[in-house]
Amino acid sequence: MITIFEYNNINGCIQVEDNSLKAWDRNGNDIVWIDIQDESSETIAAFLKNNFNFHPLVVEDASKYSDVNKKYHLPKVEDFEEYVFIVFNSIEKTGDAKFKVIPLSCFLGHNFLITIHTEKLTEHILLKLKEGYFKNAMKKGVDYFLHIILDEIVDKYYPILDGFEAKIDYVQDVIFKRNPSNRTLIEIMNLKKQLVELRRIAFYQKEVLFKVTRGDIDLITESESIYYRNVYDHLVRVSDSVESYRDLITGLMDSYLSIVNNRLSEITKVLTIIATIVLPLNLITGVYGMNLIDLPFADSHLGFYFVLMLMFIVIMIMLLWFKRKQWIDLKREF
Repeated sequence: MITIFEYNNINGCIQVEDNSLKAWDRNGNDIVWIDIQDESSETIAAFLKNNFNFHPLVVEDASKYSDVNKKYHLPKVEDFEEYVFIVFNSIEKTGDAKFKVIPLSCFLGHNFLITIHTEKLTEHILLKLKEGYFKNAMKKGVDYFLHIILDEIVDKYYPILDGFEAKIDYVQDVIFKRNPSNRTLIEIMNLKKQLVELRRIAFYQKEVLFKVTRGDIDLITESESIYYRNVYDHLVRVSDSVESYRDLITGLMDSYLSIVNNRLSEITKVLTIIATIVLPLNLITGVYGMNLIDLPFADSHLGFYFVLMLMFIVIMIMLLWFKRKQWIDLKREF
């Protein structure tokens, strides 16, 4: 779907048809916002080539990743003097500590803005359009309006970060207060994978905003770059939070491995104690299992009870010896 909005001082903001672009003065003051959503790569490429003189490589980048089944393009910014090409992907929360990336490509000119994406990124902007917000934003120029879209994208990080924090607290509770299992390890690895992807996106988007705020792009005025710096500051805080969560996940992984190793050591210790105690008992039963007539109590009806008593005494002596050496804690181990 291709939606075109045109703004001028006479008519205000109105939605126009595709063929109106032929009469649109590219050097005039009328501002145009073209929003392309859920269109095929061929349709997008044809539309851009027929109506704008963009470089073939950026047209390919903008249309190639419009397919929702393809991998998204990493954020970047390219200045062609007459226009600026920006890739600034949006993210949508899909569950606790889960998100998906929505590719977003933008073309910014002195009087036009083109946004290309696969899903509803600008629904919030379109709702404000009915309230007259779009008109007020366009009065300040397309560079200001682009900042609004980028700010909306950065704001979508916060619910995702809240989901990560809640999930990390849950995993931490399982590790230290419950009985962690292989499922806990899988959850930790999934969290780490999601955080690595989120960190990569945030890092590149932070680089994009940094280049925009340096003042090297003439299409973004110095007065409007202040708004971009504000978005950049928000993204820096988001990036710092992602780094903190990544460190927490690494710590949880180490804690999980330590707890599992400690549990394995405790089990091995108990089994070793049992095997050590059984070893002399096997010796006693082996000796009394021989057919010899000179063994103590061999001919007595009390022989069986003598052997049991001897085995019990050996067990108690060994346990007391282990306790004296502080190898075991009888109350805790048994």
